[in-house]
Amino acid sequence: MKPILIGMIALATPVAAQTPDWRKAQTITVRMTDDGFVPRSIPLRQGAPYILRISNRSDKGHNLTQEAFFRQARVAPRDTDKVYGGKVVLASGEGLTVRFQAPVTRRGGTYQFSSTVLGDAGKDYKGVFVIR
Repeated sequence: MKPILIGMIALATPVAAQTPDWRKAQTITVRMTDDGFVPRSIPLRQGAPYILRISNRSDKGHNLTQEAFFRQARVAPRDTDKVYGGKVVLASGEGLTVRFQAPVTRRGGTYQFSSTVLGDAGKDYKGVFVIR
């Protein structure tokens, strides 16, 4: 009976729950500039591992905020302290890396992100994660 139970547990374990191989992760580079995020559209594959490198090249602080995305993505345990309240915050000149596994959601799903810093809304400081 134990072999059958173990087999059933293995089959019931979702692929997304497996630890990603970060050596095979695709790197995404996002820059915060005085005019907004570059790039503004970031395509992701469902459940795929990514290394997100964010740098703030602006002369003031910004953040990248998307609570639902960071809640549904599997952020690597060593990087969870870099994402707080669904946002990544960077002062001018700072940079950081966040490893995550893209959310397993419907293809074509989108997660609009923005900077919630006062003054950024008027600059159209927005972007989107697109699940493919």
